[in-house]
Amino acid sequence: MALEDKEEPQCPPGLRQYETMAVLRPDMTEDERLALIQRYEELLVAGGGMYVEVFNRGVIPLAYSIKKRNKAGESNTYLDGIYLLFTYFTKPESMAVLESRLKADDDVIRSSTFKIRKRKY
Repeated sequence: MALEDKEEPQCPPGLRQYETMAVLRPDMTEDERLALIQRYEELLVAGGGMYVEVFNRGVIPLAYSIKKRNKAGESNTYLDGIYLLFTYFTKPESMAVLESRLKADDDVIRSSTFKIRKRKY
């Protein structure tokens, strides 16, 4: 089945569709990355999320260097990052929990969430 033929799930009532792009530390192992993905998938489902899909874009050079201070107070500068794209349906009120967890996570360099709107032509 071609990518164009893939039928997207319909948004259930009371939920909205979102995409979250997360940039992870480039030195993470495969096991650490998979554990992080599972942790955030479980967080989304616990908050009422559905149809969670994760696309791993791999290690990509950043457009500019990013400094991030970890919980121990050490500052690191990153030139590359592992890009993950989460696509899901969830309640709008559960977004604050997800965004605060992503911001506090030492493994996440940067993240951004967008609400997806369907175009009406």
